[in-house]
Amino acid sequence: MAERQTSPLVLVADDEIHTTHMLELIFEREGYRVECTNDGVSALEAARRLMPDLILLDIQMPGMNGFDVLRGLRENAMTANIPTILITAKAMKPSDVAHGLELGADDYLSKPFAPLELIARAESKMKARQLEEMLQQQNQALEALLRTGEELNQTLETDDLPQLILFLALDLLFADVAAIFRFDQDGHVVANRIQTNSTDLTIDPQTIIDCLPSKHSSVIWPGGSPIIENFQSGMAVPLEHSRMAMGILMVASNKTSYDENSLRLLRGIGKQASLALRNAELYEMLALHAEHLEDMVAARTAELESAQQMLIRSEKLASIGHLAASIAHEINNPLQPILIHLEHMMEDAQDNEPIDIRAVESIQASIGRITRIVSQLLEFTGKRSNDSDVRFIDIGHTLQTVINLNRKLFEQSSVVLNEEMGDLPSIYGSKDQLEQVFMNMVLNAHAAMHKGDSLTIRSWAEENSLVIQFQDTGTGIDPDHINKIFDPFFSTKEKGTGLGLFVSYGIIQNHQGTIEVESKVNVGTTFTIRLPIDAQPES
Repeated sequence: MAERQTSPLVLVADDEIHTTHMLELIFEREGYRVECTNDGVSALEAARRLMPDLILLDIQMPGMNGFDVLRGLRENAMTANIPTILITAKAMKPSDVAHGLELGADDYLSKPFAPLELIARAESKMKARQLEEMLQQQNQALEALLRTGEELNQTLETDDLPQLILFLALDLLFADVAAIFRFDQDGHVVANRIQTNSTDLTIDPQTIIDCLPSKHSSVIWPGGSPIIENFQSGMAVPLEHSRMAMGILMVASNKTSYDENSLRLLRGIGKQASLALRNAELYEMLALHAEHLEDMVAARTAELESAQQMLIRSEKLASIGHLAASIAHEINNPLQPILIHLEHMMEDAQDNEPIDIRAVESIQASIGRITRIVSQLLEFTGKRSNDSDVRFIDIGHTLQTVINLNRKLFEQSSVVLNEEMGDLPSIYGSKDQLEQVFMNMVLNAHAAMHKGDSLTIRSWAEENSLVIQFQDTGTGIDPDHINKIFDPFFSTKEKGTGLGLFVSYGIIQNHQGTIEVESKVNVGTTFTIRLPIDAQPES
């Protein structure tokens, strides 16, 4: 960005010596610098070499007329925007004026002319060109800032951002060196990075800080004290967010002379850089917080899982303890009469008395009860299941067999037995175990009903499951008992072992199915069994 000289330069191209001399006097009197040429070729060469602020161009010149010179000026990118006023001594046709304007002339002036009018027109054209150049510079600066914002906002790594900021500053401000210095909360330099073509350049951060009136101020040279003596021009701006000093961004050059426009652009880059750096810091803090939060969640989850495992283990131990106590109680009951009868039988044997047959029968009955309890427990645990008994079975046929076996019993009790059987596919399972479950459901329903009641057995396929339902209109189950009916040794029957539903529940679970119950007192009870079609029983 070349700095404009204080005194504008005017190039006069006219083959009349007295005219060039007069124009030179007029403009020098107003403080302008003036260069003169007397032919078209020299005028074109001087314009390219001097880059004047204004050209006064005569139309009639030897070698190359004013129109050709104007055409050459506008075809060259370097001279295309130089304000040019055509001067002629002859009255021009409207077509000639139009031709000159089409070629890019900014104005026409006929000889003779008034000096005041000439100066006014010249200053008007130069001011218009300056305004146009300022507008172009502002547009370029705006585009540069937009590009800077886009590129910086795409980077959220605090380690990568400083390098990107330096590359942008070097590119947009045509700098030879760019440096960025980061502050901590106390204003001390904690990090710095320098980008330059000179590998042996070193910059002391404290030197830059000392050159700034404050950490919130900007510096530009020439015009102020140079921060780096080896560079003829440079700038430094603060990096800050919400009046918090974050650092300093600096550029310097031996090729580019910086001005206030350059400083405004660097300030804009600094603001974008500050925002990007702050966003990156916040993102990093958020990422660390999220990572810490994930660790806390993982640790808490592990604690909960451990607590859950301990709870499950505790519940298992409690269940085992309850089951063991129940088994001990149920087996201890028939053991008492066995012990009493054996004591009496030993006394009778010592006295040579005959053995009491009724005592032997009582012992056999008690032993039979113990055997049944143990057998049902073994069935629940699956210890008595035979792998050869597990196969694909026709569940509908198995259910129909149970119905047929109990039809006569229901007829004798004047209880209605209804069946609503759907088409059921075969499933993989134990025919004997499932038949035992169905038999238990039917007999339990029969025991809960009176004359005139009914049991309806339904079956159907539902998605990937078979559903078998036993719905009776019997006495129902007390709400206080509904949650205990699948517990071992719980029974409301006078002579029940309390293992029927317990064993049935285990068999259905072993087939990866479910058994549910709904009941209302004096309305009836419904047991619903669901068995998966594709699953195999657990071994």
